[in-house]
Amino acid sequence: MQNITLPVAELRTALAGLGKVIQKRISLAILGNVRVRRHGSGLTDLTVTDLDRTAIYSMDHRGQAEPATLLVPFVDLNNIAKSCGNADVIELEPAGEKAISIRFPVGGQSAEHHCESAPPAEFPLQPEVSGTSINISETLRSSIHEALECASSDPSRLVLNGAFIDVRDNNAHYVVGTDGNHLFSSNSFSLPLKQSVLIPEHKFLGWKGFQQDGEWKLKAKPVKESGPPCFEITSDHWRFLSRSSESNYPDWKAVLPSPTAYNTTISINPEAVDEVMVAVQRLPLGEDRHHTIGLEVAKNEFRLLGKSRPELPWTKIVIPESGTTGPDVTIFLDRRMLLKALRFGLTRIEIIDSISPIRFSLAGRQMIIMPLRMNGGSNTAASPPPITAATTNTNPPPPAEQPTPTPMQTSTPTIGQAKPAGANGSSTPPAQGTANKEDSKSPLEAALVQIESIKTGFRESINGLTKLGDHIRQSMREQKTSEKEIHNVRQTLRTLQSVRI
Repeated sequence: MQNITLPVAELRTALAGLGKVIQKRISLAILGNVRVRRHGSGLTDLTVTDLDRTAIYSMDHRGQAEPATLLVPFVDLNNIAKSCGNADVIELEPAGEKAISIRFPVGGQSAEHHCESAPPAEFPLQPEVSGTSINISETLRSSIHEALECASSDPSRLVLNGAFIDVRDNNAHYVVGTDGNHLFSSNSFSLPLKQSVLIPEHKFLGWKGFQQDGEWKLKAKPVKESGPPCFEITSDHWRFLSRSSESNYPDWKAVLPSPTAYNTTISINPEAVDEVMVAVQRLPLGEDRHHTIGLEVAKNEFRLLGKSRPELPWTKIVIPESGTTGPDVTIFLDRRMLLKALRFGLTRIEIIDSISPIRFSLAGRQMIIMPLRMNGGSNTAASPPPITAATTNTNPPPPAEQPTPTPMQTSTPTIGQAKPAGANGSSTPPAQGTANKEDSKSPLEAALVQIESIKTGFRESINGLTKLGDHIRQSMREQKTSEKEIHNVRQTLRTLQSVRI
């Protein structure tokens, strides 16, 4: 019997996860279908794929002990499931070679919806990942999610678009994620994997329903087997299969500064992390796209620096729930990366200098963040005196500063070296006595002058159009007056013609 029954309550859970894999714009019509398959044991599973990723949900519902397979359009099945109640049951039945019937209850009666389908044999074959599954502990799963948050989203760097489980070092296994501007790594793992695995970023992995569906297990396809590399993550009800990158992951350890290179250390009280994050979020936010924030160590105090506009002085907030060691230093970085590190619980901050990578760490986990360089080089802005959280600095504002991000070079170990003068594209100032007024302007000032010039041109054009409109209105008034006078003359002539002597 080809009929397959699906309880709506469990079907909705399945469709919520399957929708994470179904693409909004499908390249092949067959990819818009859900394969509903009932096994000989009576258990039913639902499968969707986009050719690179596959999601399979195994239902607890047990039907008739007879194999059956049907393809149902995802959109039709999802719309009908939304209109039903949790206690309802949907029944699928073939309605010809290329059609299927979906029966569902409506007002105590049975309604039927016909839709186009395809033969089950046309559904793409799913890769089979052999080998032994390994349990993914909560610590490892958390590290994978944190690495995925730090991974790149650049489609031209697919090898960085995921979390890399690195087992190349027999003494320590790592989980790594980087986008070139910051890098996350977590160690202290000893995994029974024979090869490293790259888990590409996908919204299904971060979906709450998959994260809460019991313990995860990982299975990777050995390199010696034919076909592209792939892996499989399973939970109580779900199986997620995905292709992995065939490119070699960069030597990420080569870009890490030496542990002995750090000079200044900041230790934040873990119990005060939430308060520090609130302080970071409430600091004045600049208009630059990097959301610049400063970290300053001075006189054994740790301070946060922020300002809303480049010409304003820095607002400083002292963080009393912290301890510092080492020389005074000021470093700037992206506010979003600082919040991410604090959200991960990385409360130990180590600084080399104002232009070298900064390290956040705690218990085997670390995040390396490239700083922002003020004025195209090391930070040369004058440091205002310290103030409390409720006041701002009243010193004259320093020159306008434009932060520039420093990309992480993942192919060389010289990440901490400073660029030579002019390496970032800044021009050399002209010789004294030869610079004119235009050359002395900054790019922003020149842009403002150009904007004012364009606005002046628009104003002149608008004034000209206004005058032209006035002339047209005046001509229309004169034309109406003339027409009225002509009308009066004609009326007078008619009156005279009617007079008889």
